[in-house]
Amino acid sequence: MTVLDEVDQLYRLAVTEPSAVTDQAILDWTDGVAGDSEIDRHGAKYVRRCVNAARKLAAFWSAREPAGADPSEWPSRVDLALGVRAWRPQLELARHLLDVSPNTETYDRTAQLFRIVNNEPFLDGLSYEGWLETQQR
Repeated sequence: MTVLDEVDQLYRLAVTEPSAVTDQAILDWTDGVAGDSEIDRHGAKYVRRCVNAARKLAAFWSAREPAGADPSEWPSRVDLALGVRAWRPQLELARHLLDVSPNTETYDRTAQLFRIVNNEPFLDGLSYEGWLETQQR
């Protein structure tokens, strides 16, 4: 599981089971992410921003009735609570990961998050292979 997948899991938990997003749960999650991946200092800054967004999501949904929430609808619940403010730190993390260790999966996730945050295609729809060519010049 990638760091971006882990952030998705944290966001999903925050909007479907907000009471489960405790200080200890965040600490355990952070330790797990740090142990499972190679996050540098710069990347850690974006992970912290994602954690802050998850805390805000949990606070928003704890004041509402999340019981019976469809887990497949978690992105809509993120949008209702924070909108692009929740997705922006994840996009920043994705862009950093793309710079540090580019691969197709990270490029696709970056493009997906970029569209959500900016409502336009990433690099005008440039493919991963096209992007790699521009990086090698």
